[in-house]
Amino acid sequence: METVTQCLEAPMKRLYLFIALLWLGMAPGLARAAPPSYQDLYANPARTMPMQPTWQLQPVQTQAPPWDDIFAFTIGIAPNLIERLRWLSLNPNRYSELAPALFDAFDGRTLSLSPSARSFCEGRWQVVRLEYISLNTEYQPSLKVWLVEQRPGGGLRTTTAVGRMDAQGQWAVPPVSCDGKTTMSIESSTALSYLMPEESRPMPSELQVDTVYAQHGLRDAQGQWRTPAPPRDIATAQWMDYLLQIVTPGSTGSGLIDARGKVVIPFIFGNLPDATAQRRIRLCTSVGLNRQRNASTPRACRWQRLRGSQGGAALRPVKDTSTSRWGYQNAQGQWVIAPQFHEARPFRHGYAVVAGAFPEDWRPPGWQDSQPIIRQFYRMGRFWVAEALVRNASTDGRWVIRDGLLNDAGQWLVPVRQPALHITVPFAQGGRTSHYAQMLATHLPNLLGRSVLVDHVPPTTLTDDPRLMTEGGNTRAMLAAVRLPRGGIQGVHRGPPIDALLQSLLPVTLLASEPLVLVMDSEKADTLGIHSTDDLLAYARAHPGSLRIGTGDDGWTGHLAFNQLLAMSGADMQRVVFRRMYPDSDVITKEHAVDLLFAPANGVKVAVERGQLRVLGTTAAPEHPQSYQGVQWPTLASSAALTGYTAYDHFSLWAPADSDAASNRLLQNAIAQVLAKPEVRKHLQDLQAVGGGGSPENLLELEDEEHKRWVRALSSHAR
Repeated sequence: METVTQCLEAPMKRLYLFIALLWLGMAPGLARAAPPSYQDLYANPARTMPMQPTWQLQPVQTQAPPWDDIFAFTIGIAPNLIERLRWLSLNPNRYSELAPALFDAFDGRTLSLSPSARSFCEGRWQVVRLEYISLNTEYQPSLKVWLVEQRPGGGLRTTTAVGRMDAQGQWAVPPVSCDGKTTMSIESSTALSYLMPEESRPMPSELQVDTVYAQHGLRDAQGQWRTPAPPRDIATAQWMDYLLQIVTPGSTGSGLIDARGKVVIPFIFGNLPDATAQRRIRLCTSVGLNRQRNASTPRACRWQRLRGSQGGAALRPVKDTSTSRWGYQNAQGQWVIAPQFHEARPFRHGYAVVAGAFPEDWRPPGWQDSQPIIRQFYRMGRFWVAEALVRNASTDGRWVIRDGLLNDAGQWLVPVRQPALHITVPFAQGGRTSHYAQMLATHLPNLLGRSVLVDHVPPTTLTDDPRLMTEGGNTRAMLAAVRLPRGGIQGVHRGPPIDALLQSLLPVTLLASEPLVLVMDSEKADTLGIHSTDDLLAYARAHPGSLRIGTGDDGWTGHLAFNQLLAMSGADMQRVVFRRMYPDSDVITKEHAVDLLFAPANGVKVAVERGQLRVLGTTAAPEHPQSYQGVQWPTLASSAALTGYTAYDHFSLWAPADSDAASNRLLQNAIAQVLAKPEVRKHLQDLQAVGGGGSPENLLELEDEEHKRWVRALSSHAR
């Protein structure tokens, strides 16, 4: 049978359009989650907060490492148990994009709450935010979460609760029972433990802990410092040591002033000796790993030379009765150095030892406040942990104890959030593919723990850089619209060979499938007495070639639907080809170019509502009948002559060749959870679509089935 062709366009346009449907792309930036508002959540539980991304570790070797990011771990365990410690916990501040999680220093893996655990009790409870991880009395991590409850009688409410998870990130003890009762007192042998088994020991390392003036660092086998070298200036070392004791308000220290009252040595030392005739002073600091200082704590001392200073001999220390502070007066009783010290000694050789409040604002020369003050290093599994005193934006400007992590190469490891997942749609915004992509971007972030962005990309971009199809790792995914198999059908799809390029993609999952509808001009149907599929086939057999059916271009689903219809029924009708995916209803209602039309439901529903078009059947499987405005449409397969007949537009997700199979499986599982949500199921039903969610293997099987379907339809009926 001859094909009637309208609206001729360049053949290459079809190729570009097809390639574009299977194109991967990535926008240049990464989205950042907005800081949560707890007040908003309580006031409006339906407004779920962005789920913070899970995180990974990344080594840094820069001269100025990002200390704020490195020292982001906590331990929360008794010091005598540190050598048995296995897990470090990450507790970022509430504005961070990192989710609270655990790091296993024995196996080198990260663990967070599994996406599948973020909904429990058959969806009644949804985890909308991870708050922090702490330890219970059994040395098990306890995870505080924000929950939204779908109440049995309708409505939502928000609460917080604490649960415990197992080594797979599932709930060993959920935050609440299904009826909302607290679970904190429930014991579980499967809950994760912070401690390594008794027989486990830290692994050996070539790095060794070394100290200078009680300040610690790691050296390699060649003696090179792999961490910041401890200070060799004893004043800096003593200042750091003093801070490591967590200076309390009102603490005092001894220092040195000259005859003008200028501070020569800050008030950070203990009981200093007076300056000697040689104008030098002996400065000492405590040494050793024990932070609890006492009389037996060893000390390291050195002599520090002093520049020549004159005067002071005529001054005498005097205590001011009104302030109880010491200063210096001359022979006439006049204050030369105002009373300000807690203690004061006479001047010797131009210097005087005085005691005053610990100078909280004093810093060693060149010191940056972002730099940590390391307390100690200890071996943990196959990693090194540095415990430090830090003060930065994440601590609200307070000195707090945090931990950093190093590998055996001496590299600091920084927890970084997972990059956003980019779903590429090769069309401008709008249309079915774009709609499905936006649906994923709405629901996936809470399940994946990462941002999901939709990129709309010009179709011809792929021809400029084929790498976009094969590279991108776990940061890209592609929503391929409408057609399977990917490489097309030989002899149907024309242009340069693209099979090898398309076949390099890895399957993720089938997202949704939409059947077509076969509609007919209502007036002509009445005139010819055609009210059903059987009526249509009977008329077509009695009047071969008299009926015209409009479809999209070769290779689209309408082409397959037409060929299957004729091959299975034995009827004879003309196919009229329109140079696009699908013709719209105007080709019947206004142009009267055809009698019947294969098209998606959303392309003809308005004309059906107006009574201009009559639905004779859909290409759906009988177990998934389609309905509109309460009227169920028959399936073409319900006709005995068309038993087994189906034809679907398939919307499927694929990943680059260099993506990780485990990550793709995680994405597939998350999409399956999205498709299982009642509101999503209802939405797909309204779109006349059938949800997918199957495994990557299922998607490949579907692709093979579609290929066979095409071959059978084309071989049994001439195009």
